[in-house]
Amino acid sequence: MMYDKQLFKELKSSKISKVKIGHGGHISVKGIGTTIVVATHSGTKTITDVLYVPNIDKNLLSVGQLLQKGFKVFFEDNHCLIKDAT
Repeated sequence: MMYDKQLFKELKSSKISKVKIGHGGHISVKGIGTTIVVATHSGTKTITDVLYVPNIDKNLLSVGQLLQKGFKVFFEDNHCLIKDAT
């Protein structure tokens, strides 16, 4: 989920209208799209099917979604490293 509309490479309307958040409440989803993650030696990496939720105050990545999309995720020394599976 991302709140910053400018980080989306592509954005379209979403069939999802709301998402549940930590305290049990719900917030509105305004779109779904593709975001630019990072420029690497092998090119720009993107994540698809990211929800645009303008009423959150932090951009959130789902580790499970990253793994499903073929990324590898490593946590070490207070850092998170995201790599291509290839």
